[in-house]
Amino acid sequence: MKIQSKFFGEIEIEENKIITLVDGMLGFEKLKKYILIPHGQDNMFKWLQSTEDAAVCFLVVEPVSFMFNYSLEIADDVVDRIKIRTPEDVIIYSIVVIPEEPSKISANLCGPIVINAVNRMGAQVISSNPEHQVKHYIIEELKKNTARLMTNFATMVNSGKAIAEKLEKTDDAENKNTALASAATAAETK
Repeated sequence: MKIQSKFFGEIEIEENKIITLVDGMLGFEKLKKYILIPHGQDNMFKWLQSTEDAAVCFLVVEPVSFMFNYSLEIADDVVDRIKIRTPEDVIIYSIVVIPEEPSKISANLCGPIVINAVNRMGAQVISSNPEHQVKHYIIEELKKNTARLMTNFATMVNSGKAIAEKLEKTDDAENKNTALASAATAAETK
């Protein structure tokens, strides 16, 4: 099937990849059919393109791609309407805004789009979590997480050194396995 898109002109899409947003998007309630288009080589961002109106296209991102602790409570009526069976069936996207100052790129965590990946039905919902902001700054969140990642990495490297030291001091294979297991357990508890 061919559609017109805002940024890519006429594109070929597979009909079975179309996502049906049961209530449309806020401000675009009449438009219910969308397709996700990857943003070039970058898998973090995607374009949510309306298949019904070429001018309607949103840059989106999965909040879990830049936040460690993102979670969303999905109301039972939404679960029923888009027929979610398990949490693993759910993909959540947030609309991204890129202002004139690109370092202030933000994601709307207040109005995420919940998609059932199995049946491709979805709904835009309103988050009741007070930590979810309309403008959640992606770069700032990544900077916070970089420090945490570096700490985790340093802990892992130090644990690896401890394991290597224990293995160097151990001669036979059975004792090496025991030393490796105890060092790994010690690393997990740090």
